[in-house]
Amino acid sequence: MKLDRKFLLIAPSLVLAVIGAGMFYATTRLRQVVEASDNWQMRSDYVASIERGQRKITNEKAVQIVRLSLEAERQRTAAIAAANELLLTLCAMTLTCCAALLWTIRGVPRTLPLRGPVLFRISP
Repeated sequence: MKLDRKFLLIAPSLVLAVIGAGMFYATTRLRQVVEASDNWQMRSDYVASIERGQRKITNEKAVQIVRLSLEAERQRTAAIAAANELLLTLCAMTLTCCAALLWTIRGVPRTLPLRGPVLFRISP
């Protein structure tokens, strides 16, 4: 069974569209990682006030702050690693689809442009 030439062009094009959607998803995830640091200045000022002695906290509260900081760092690192893997996978898929398109387009013989009902006629 011989595959239709149109299918050989359409399939990689659809995969490239899905890759575009995946890249959009990756950028929104990276944006969420950045937005998590929007209140960094407020948290930094709070820790600085504790260092200056303007505020007092208990040892349990200090340990809780350190644990939250470590957990946030772990989650941020995991999110960045996942986004990196996603983008590398999408790049590999893009290169594969581009190569398939180039191979398929190269295999299609050059002809004059078709017009009218000839364009949509199915040949046996």
